[in-house]
Amino acid sequence: SRKPKPKAKAKTKEEDEEAKKYCAIIRSSQLGRTINDARTMILVWITEMNSATATAGTAAALTFGLAWLAYRSWSKKAACPNAEPSDDPLKQGFSMKKIPQNLDAVVIGSGLGGLTTAALLAKEGKRVLVLEQHDIAGGNLHTFVEKGYEFDTGLHYVGARVGDKRAPLRKLLDYVSDESVEWAQLEDDYDVASSGDDEYHIYSGWAKVKKELKASFPEEGAAIDKYFEVVHRTGEYLFPALTVLKMLPEPAFNACMWLFSRQFAIFDKTTNQVLETLTSNRKLMGVLAYHFGDYGEFPGRGAFVMHAVLASHFRSGAYYPIGGPTAIAASIVRLIERWGGRVMVRSPVESILIDEKDRACGVLVKGREIFAKSVVSSVGAPATMTKLLPESHRGLVSRQIDAMKDPDVASFGSLMSLFVGINDADKSLELPRRNYWVHKTWDHDENLAEMIEDRNDLPAFFVSFSSAKDPTYKERHPGKQVALVIGACAYEDVEKFKDDRVKHQSE
Repeated sequence: SRKPKPKAKAKTKEEDEEAKKYCAIIRSSQLGRTINDARTMILVWITEMNSATATAGTAAALTFGLAWLAYRSWSKKAACPNAEPSDDPLKQGFSMKKIPQNLDAVVIGSGLGGLTTAALLAKEGKRVLVLEQHDIAGGNLHTFVEKGYEFDTGLHYVGARVGDKRAPLRKLLDYVSDESVEWAQLEDDYDVASSGDDEYHIYSGWAKVKKELKASFPEEGAAIDKYFEVVHRTGEYLFPALTVLKMLPEPAFNACMWLFSRQFAIFDKTTNQVLETLTSNRKLMGVLAYHFGDYGEFPGRGAFVMHAVLASHFRSGAYYPIGGPTAIAASIVRLIERWGGRVMVRSPVESILIDEKDRACGVLVKGREIFAKSVVSSVGAPATMTKLLPESHRGLVSRQIDAMKDPDVASFGSLMSLFVGINDADKSLELPRRNYWVHKTWDHDENLAEMIEDRNDLPAFFVSFSSAKDPTYKERHPGKQVALVIGACAYEDVEKFKDDRVKHQSE
């Protein structure tokens, strides 16, 4: 009984000419931004890196990358947006009729990684299809509403000066979202780490953090200064340098890693291993590693490089997307649709299709074969290799599969979320725009060991208030506030529910 949609109005000659001009503007501005940003990055790295890292090899690699990007931008025909986005972009169900013809790429998973990849491909003129098994796109960006309360699920704060339109991360996010997402800054002390009566505020800017730490640990001043120096060097120079070097051919990359083996040796160390070279004060070590939950591993297991990257990421404070994390996902999906792509939910990929040359050529969804020139999986290496790759071809990646089974490499532990709705009918409740990390003691790995023995003995939990961080929340959900509590748990304790439907657990 639905009314047929009116046919799209044909473009006039004047409109076609205007579209061509628009594409030319896009092409030239993208090239200009690419050259300017890359040139700035090269100059910053060369002038600020220490002499051991700022070498001719790194500069050459960066220059080569700039030249390649410039050539790509100049030589490639600019693509233009030519489609209208759907009314509800995050909930478009699977339909073979709506799949673009002659697909260039299928992206499995609609988390931020998958959506960003699809958006970049779409803006390069590629026909892209994103497939998501959940009933809403966005992965950890998605939110849900329960009894009038809206809860976020995975994104709780972002750093890297994302509130500043000049910041590199902001430019990247603006590029894949058409500059449609704005950001609200959290409190100056965006994180509070505590254990018992001990409480430490983590401020925007390291100067305040150093001052508070040195006041609490007066004999550890040198260790505190050294810690921030190592974090700065690892998170802001070595990690980006490694990212660039990974773009080189494998022989060149291996040669660079051998040449700079001393500088990159820190990549093989855990957070605890690095902290133990700076201080013997276990409490200080625990305070410095308070945010290990952000990278999902306890300090005794987690790589220090990830610790350093996250600490550097929040150096200038933290922000929250206005309109909630869903605003990011919706804006990227709309962009993908405008550029001719599609994002479909309730579309579980059963298998990756492999051709006679052992190359991925498509996917199988609900018994339907969908072919594409490229397949991108953003659901993680374990799931991709052990579930989506056909058993007949898993031997091709047997070495990687075996490596992921190594207890020192495999993901460890799980998290449980508690969603709390708060009735604020008189609108008098003023919740803080910050996060709280509450630890049993400052020895995080010992806390974990005790939880393994006693599952009710939580080592730590995280508390956040998205209704306070998002300035539009109270307008969208008047009289309501929310809190989120995240704590560690063991998968074995909930494994019995894995085949049950949501809200229909068997026990």
